[in-house]
Amino acid sequence: MRYIPVGRALGAHGIKGEIKFRYYNEAEDDFLRYASLFLKSGDHYTRLELTDRRFRKGLIYLKFKGLESPEEVFPLVNKELFVREEDLPCLDEGEYYDYQLVGLDVVDRGLGPVGKVKAVVHTKENDILVVVTAGEEVFVPLREEFVLRIDLEGASIMIDADAIDS
Repeated sequence: MRYIPVGRALGAHGIKGEIKFRYYNEAEDDFLRYASLFLKSGDHYTRLELTDRRFRKGLIYLKFKGLESPEEVFPLVNKELFVREEDLPCLDEGEYYDYQLVGLDVVDRGLGPVGKVKAVVHTKENDILVVVTAGEEVFVPLREEFVLRIDLEGASIMIDADAIDS
């Protein structure tokens, strides 16, 4: 079973064991589908059953079964929380989760191999692929004119570097 990070616990809130949580997805309604989250400790994942959640100013305030005080939720602070991959919402064609892109080979249609995707950065303007090539990072806007094809089965992304430079 594969686990995917969906957000980060930012801190304890109040005296009843709530945490402030930053959800990585922009569609907050998608979070409502999760009945539990998982905390990673080494190679082990511990299930945390959600009993309450409320949305406020871009954050989600979470309450978990059995965690009743700030001291009990303190081990969650600054930790990523995960869901099982099969619990993620289905995406439309041409949409991808960040974790699916990280590690893919990036190939320029004219120059050949460029490097590997290290991360996906989300900005107000557009998403950006961070590509590691020859020891340095190159930023590729995740837009149709620059990214020509994403092939998850072939583990590669075809780009047009000429379009990026112009």
